Formats: sequence, structure tokens, C-alpha cells
Amino acid sequence: MTVLKITEDDYESAVDVAHALLHIGGILAHPTDTVYGLACDATSEPSILRMNRIKGITGRRPFSVMMADFGMVEYYCDTGVWEDMILKKYLPGPYTFILKKRRDIRASLTDRVGVRMPDSPFCRKLCEEFGRPIVTTSANTAGARPPVEFSEIEKGILGAVDVAVDGGRTKYAVPSLVVDLVDMKMLRQSGMGAIGQVDLPER
Repeated sequence: MTVLKITEDDYESAVDVAHALLHIGGILAHPTDTVYGLACDATSEPSILRMNRIKGITGRRPFSVMMADFGMVEYYCDTGVWEDMILKKYLPGPYTFILKKRRDIRASLTDRVGVRMPDSPFCRKLCEEFGRPIVTTSANTAGARPPVEFSEIEKGILGAVDVAVDGGRTKYAVPSLVVDLVDMKMLRQSGMGAIGQVDLPER
């Protein structure tokens, strides 16, 4: 397992390595704006099944995905006026928004998918270079506390991934707030107080 160190201003070489890794079905551990995450190609069934094994997940559950920009979101997901207004107000940021799928994304076998656009230069550049959705899930085994420092990632997780990126402490150091934009309701608070609140329209 290779460890790459990055800073806010020096991450381009790590993006190159991560980009190549995802294209060959690899698994990456890396910092997001919220917690450390695990990433793989969201359209690759073998990579997603391997992700389940690394996290100790039995069966199959949906994973959220990172996307590069609003154009990618509109290509893969159904959005309307309200959804577009909310997404463009809060993203990039420490949020996961549940949207209806327009196209198949193997990361979620349901008709919905969680979408992230992290407030992280490394994540945004990686998504842009990769050109399609990337699985994003916390870098911990099922039920364990999500790490916010590289040193907090479980040894078993680090031993199972192909490349790990050390970016120091994450920006927000709490899991993302999860908002269902299909049913217009909050699913998970973030613990960030006012920073994490999303104003939802009444329907």
C-alpha cells in the first residue's frame, strides 16, 4: 500500500496517481472535507463488491458518489427547479443530497443515489479528471467511528486499499449532513450547527 501526502496547495501528483488507480479498479483512501473516505469507480461492479468486503458489509447497500460538477449531476440524476436551486446554493460543501437516478450507477441499485461535491480541491480535481461518478464512503469498517485524521484510519482498512492519501485533519471533521431531495427531508444532521443546516421548500 502506497501513502501519498498532500496539502491544500500541493495535490496534483496525488490526483494523477489516484486517477490512474480508479481506472484499473483500485480502491483509494483519502481525505474529503468531512471525514476520510474510501473511493472507487462507481460504475465498476467488481470494485464496489471489493469495497463491501473492505468495510465488512454483508449483502449489498447503496453507496454515495462524488461528482465533478452540476453538469455531471444533471446527466446522471433527475433534478428540477427546486433541486437545482438547493444544489447550487450548498455545493461544493459538506452535504450529501439524495436524488433520483436518470442513468445507471452501480454504486446504488435503487432508483436513488446520494450525491456529494466535497469542499476539497483534491476531491474536485479527482472527480473532474476521472469524468464519471466515484464511490465515496467513510474509511471505516461498518459501525466504527469515521476517521477525521489519517492516523485514525483502521490498520485493516489501510492494509486492504491500494493507495492512501494523507491530507492531515479534514476541514469540517464531522460526517456530511444528508438531505433527501426526493422526499424533501433531512436524513442525518451533521453536528455542525448552523453550518450544516439546509433550508428545504415546503411541498
